[in-house]
Amino acid sequence: MPILILALSGRALAQAARRAGADVVVADLFGDVDTRSLAPWHRLPGSLEAGIDGGGLLALVRGLGERVDGIVHGAGFEADPALLGELARVARVIGNPSTVVAAVKDPFRFAGLLRGLDLPHPEVAASPRRGNRWLRKLRGGSGGTHIERVTAAMVAADGDHYFQAVAPGEPVSALFAANGRAARVIGLSRQWAAATSTRPFRYGGCAGPVPLAPKLATDIERACHAITGATGLVGLNSLDMLVTGDAFTILEVNPRPGATLDLFDSPSRPCLWDCHVNGVRGELPAPAAASAAGARAAMVLYADQARHVPATLIWGSGIADIPVPESHIPAGAPVCTVITAGPDAGAARALAEERAAALLTRLPPSLKRSA
Repeated sequence: MPILILALSGRALAQAARRAGADVVVADLFGDVDTRSLAPWHRLPGSLEAGIDGGGLLALVRGLGERVDGIVHGAGFEADPALLGELARVARVIGNPSTVVAAVKDPFRFAGLLRGLDLPHPEVAASPRRGNRWLRKLRGGSGGTHIERVTAAMVAADGDHYFQAVAPGEPVSALFAANGRAARVIGLSRQWAAATSTRPFRYGGCAGPVPLAPKLATDIERACHAITGATGLVGLNSLDMLVTGDAFTILEVNPRPGATLDLFDSPSRPCLWDCHVNGVRGELPAPAAASAAGARAAMVLYADQARHVPATLIWGSGIADIPVPESHIPAGAPVCTVITAGPDAGAARALAEERAAALLTRLPPSLKRSA
């Protein structure tokens, strides 16, 4: 029986599963052309703005009944970990359970955990204290669109938000496999923002692997190991940090497979679907051997204005998350993912940006009014 992939966007997970020879079904928000070519598809109830509709999702999974052999979850459940617990009563969850997701996505609980492990992290608070610069974040938010710089009008957080002190450094993420007791880093990557005037931290893309000083890389892996031992993380996860020189500051853990699947799931590296499933079973991948030279980038292309997707458009190679022909893409919405390779992460990113800009010019403006 197939395994059900549940995520806001499930294409990368489905692609990793196909490489591993696994049988899967996908439920996500987009139903992109390449996703549907990889596996049977169902629409995930909900939206990017409102999140996953828990009631609708439970109805969908119950309707599939005994026709699936478990659930692998991607992005979308961090804001409502209890939903994973409800899903687990319908089908086995092949990934972090609701209790673990709740533990690492509660910002105050996670900050306390890091203090106990003597790991560096920015201060978090329920209200912005004078003397620091602060960011306001949504609990369990993803994609960066929920992050705001604090203004004088923001005096306290509601139950859905919290404040995090601004910290220096370049964004770096460690993709790691965990077995509930220990962790092994699979790859390190750099992230960047696709900033707008109202969404300065909107996720833009990632590139890697990136070389770090050996001691820094070792310290990061030890942090992944310590956090795993303290929380029981399993499967694929990522540790998001800010790096300055030979020091790092931990921002958060994403307790599920993420965007860097597009960087590190390649023939020269361990099969990431197997790393995830085996990690849930308690097994870690062998230490990674030196991989072939070069790097990859995966960049999200956003619509600068409302765009139309002609049925005759030839996308070319290196384009993923391809929208259905004749789609209307609202301004600011993701169009597709541009994946490139280069001699290093910087070169791969530059090529992705070049191809994304060229592709955007080939998408005509949409005459359809956005709702």
